[in-house]
Amino acid sequence: MTDLTDKVALVTGSARGLGRAIAERYAALGAAIVVNYAGSEQAAGELVSRIEGRGGRAIAVRADVSKVAEIDQLFDVARQSFDRLDIVVANAGIERV
Repeated sequence: MTDLTDKVALVTGSARGLGRAIAERYAALGAAIVVNYAGSEQAAGELVSRIEGRGGRAIAVRADVSKVAEIDQLFDVARQSFDRLDIVVANAGIERV
């Protein structure tokens, strides 16, 4: 995978950790990024600023992916913002004991 120009990628849980690394890599390869976060609006905003500062396109969308209604809203906002969605990385997860 070397060229994601004109692609749109949604990465769940991408405000930090592995999701953030994936989002940054895809942005570096040319994809527009939908940064999903559940709790850290500041971290998500910093990632969007970092991607945009490097000439990329990105938005941050808060959504708890354990809730179907919020997943629906996440996808709706992504499509409204970029007209389509080409890649989804299901990175976020919740462990319940």
